[in-house]
Amino acid sequence: MNKATRANAQIGTIVLAIVLAGMPAAQAESLASRAFADLSTLVGEWEGSYANGRSHQVSFELTANGSALLETWTMSPTRQSLTVYALDGERLISTHYCPQGNQPRLVLRERDDSGRYQFEFLDGTNLHDPAGSHQHALSIQVDSAQNFSRSEVYLSNAASQLAADAHGEIVSYRRTAP
Repeated sequence: MNKATRANAQIGTIVLAIVLAGMPAAQAESLASRAFADLSTLVGEWEGSYANGRSHQVSFELTANGSALLETWTMSPTRQSLTVYALDGERLISTHYCPQGNQPRLVLRERDDSGRYQFEFLDGTNLHDPAGSHQHALSIQVDSAQNFSRSEVYLSNAASQLAADAHGEIVSYRRTAP
């Protein structure tokens, strides 16, 4: 290698090092994989409390060799729903299996400034009943090892999009068992 080639290679190496050093470490791992890892810390049993005092039980478990996170809600002995979180390449998909019989899929769009993972409607099955509704947005935030919060927004199957100011009630959860 002559002097000019060696100097160009060194400059290229220095430029690459500067670019990599300037990138936040978190950028090296995708938002989807970070969110999946963060949500996986919720494995265990939880109790959710609404502002009106109503509560329900939620459990999280990893399944399919750790590739899917299963969230099961028990509102009563005869009423359950579940949501499965799984990576799809660089996306994190949430599929909600609703007691109404529909299955909306939501995709992680962002982690907002407060640390909430924001999921938005992607598509779904069994949404043909115009009198029904489906989960259209979801946010979830891991507050600590013992607490997380979550909100959902439902949309009529007959509607085409959410109002810009649509927000679901934030429900607080506390861990009841690991």
